[in-house]
Amino acid sequence: MIVRDRGNRTDFPNEKILIFTLFICAAIAGSLFYVDLPVAIASRSLDTQIVSVFQVITRLGNAVWYLVPAALLFLLFHYAWKKEQWARWCLFVFSTVAVSGLTTDLFKWLTGRWRPKAYFEDYFYGFDFFGVGYEETSFPSGHATTIWAFCLAMTLLFPRYRLVWYVLAIAVSISRVIVGAHYLSDVLAGAYVAVITVLLLKLLPFFCLERKP
Repeated sequence: MIVRDRGNRTDFPNEKILIFTLFICAAIAGSLFYVDLPVAIASRSLDTQIVSVFQVITRLGNAVWYLVPAALLFLLFHYAWKKEQWARWCLFVFSTVAVSGLTTDLFKWLTGRWRPKAYFEDYFYGFDFFGVGYEETSFPSGHATTIWAFCLAMTLLFPRYRLVWYVLAIAVSISRVIVGAHYLSDVLAGAYVAVITVLLLKLLPFFCLERKP
């Protein structure tokens, strides 16, 4: 059941966004200096069967799984079934994943952070800036951005199943660290990009997320 509230525009005032931003920045900084490497090293010692499970889970962070169905459903609702409100909700999901993904790609290139693989093979750690190769595009995590953008959008549209969406987002985020694709701080940054993107797009009247009188 989709629930919309006219007061949604003030659910996340600027003060809360600022506090959230400061908290995430502190968490990312702390992770960079004290947590990232120990967790990455610990993940490499996990049982191969556990890693195999998370290698399957991590695939759910691929943006294609959400962009393509959202786009197709938008076309069906808009042109075939003539349900404009549902079409806009599909477009909302598509937009949250696409916009957050593009934002993350930009930051990946700007920061040029080495992935865990580079550390374990060549002891490269940190930021090289303007990275173009796979091993230099670790920050933020694209999969974490995608899954959090999708799950937060679905939480707004189907709040009854919010627990499912949160568990899915957390599981995929954890998988990025366990499979050795990202550091913990990369995942935190990716989730942050998704949260801010969803909050901003949520404010647009076009998507009709508010309950009409």
